[in-house]
Amino acid sequence: MSSIYYIEDIDSLRFALSIFDQFNLEKLQPHFPGYPVFCFFGYIFYSITGSLANTFSIIGSISIFLIIYFSLLLIKPKENSLNYLFIILFFFLNPMFTIMSNRYMPDLFGLSLFVVSFYFLTHENKRNVLLGGFIYGLLLGTRLSYFTLLLVPYIYIFYKENRKTSLQLILTSLAGCLIWLIPMIIITGFENLVYLAQNQTVGHFTDYGGTILTENHWLDRFKYFFHTIWSDGLGGYWIGRSNITLVSSLFLLPILFYSYKNLLKDLVINKKVHMLIISVIFYSIFIMLFQNIIYKSRHVMPIVFMIIFLISVAHANAKNFNSIYKIILVIYLLTISIISTNLSIQHKELTAVAKLREYLISQKSDVKIFTNPLINYYLTSTGAKTKFVNSDNTSMVKIKDLEDQEIIMIGDYHKKIDKDIIAIKDTAFYHNPYVNRMWSTINVYKLNKNLNE
Repeated sequence: MSSIYYIEDIDSLRFALSIFDQFNLEKLQPHFPGYPVFCFFGYIFYSITGSLANTFSIIGSISIFLIIYFSLLLIKPKENSLNYLFIILFFFLNPMFTIMSNRYMPDLFGLSLFVVSFYFLTHENKRNVLLGGFIYGLLLGTRLSYFTLLLVPYIYIFYKENRKTSLQLILTSLAGCLIWLIPMIIITGFENLVYLAQNQTVGHFTDYGGTILTENHWLDRFKYFFHTIWSDGLGGYWIGRSNITLVSSLFLLPILFYSYKNLLKDLVINKKVHMLIISVIFYSIFIMLFQNIIYKSRHVMPIVFMIIFLISVAHANAKNFNSIYKIILVIYLLTISIISTNLSIQHKELTAVAKLREYLISQKSDVKIFTNPLINYYLTSTGAKTKFVNSDNTSMVKIKDLEDQEIIMIGDYHKKIDKDIIAIKDTAFYHNPYVNRMWSTINVYKLNKNLNE
């Protein structure tokens, strides 16, 4: 019901191409580090279903199931109790999980592997601990930036266990890495892989935007960090959002307060909760410095998971709730289900860049596009046949460029237009940024001769 049948952004396009076209890091299908475990499972399901939408929804469904199932094993609520049902619904109805379960992206699958690995690594049984290490290796081939999330359990195991167990854990984790790394080296070539790793790593930190090296305004980084956790992750109210999010926020606050009070009692004895909190703190520092938290809200998903997990721990073994608190829980879950449903419906509709593609395809005459390489890559890869002028390389669009063909400017590049040319706004395309923050508004301009000159 919530599957999406179009390519919603540039990142989704790269993963889609890696599955139905070719896994090729040199063509950025997908971009480095390649996410080979995710792409492998995607290829298997695509071979069976023949549908990208169904493929990614199946992976998303499995991911949601694993997150809920292993969270319940960690939390240990009384089965079939009211608390048990509330915990399941807190995870299942979360708006960020709902959206990401249908995205053509590996983030939710990576989160599920983290939860599974965390469960086994914090288990008392040695065999389970080693299994957790193997899954950690798989996680690194699914979502490399999640590596910080399991450092604390590792350090604890090295501190607690003997040298033999620690060595075995390293070997099983290495096996989990080699099972995807060796095929990736064979496909890409060792020298090519090293070259791509160097270039893409430098590009990630210095060229592509979003890290502390390119967006070093700390106030903005903190604002977007908390904004995405509260609003994108928990469905909380923010200026410009629907009033239903205001209702959900008002009922979430007492739930957070109740959870905080009950967690204080549990924190002293629950080592797993301690480790999870410290792990997510490390991860939060990492993404504040080195991830694109300004333009891509999905990076805060492990933090959203931790908040829901802590709420669940606080409610797991609580005594009977009074009637007022039960009403608060029910109304919150009802409002968050409405928010998630609305977002899913909007997610099925075209994003701004997909609407742009439809607009250009509908043009009767051939036009030349003046825009950035990413927009052009999306358009040409999804079937829009256009001639392209690169805004990054072009010093100035001159009047003679208009003589041969009509030029449409996508985005604001007015500084690169000659004074004899005027940009007239033709149309604009939008989508809800809480569905996808990337390119939520795209303005289209037609370039004409300036008759006033």
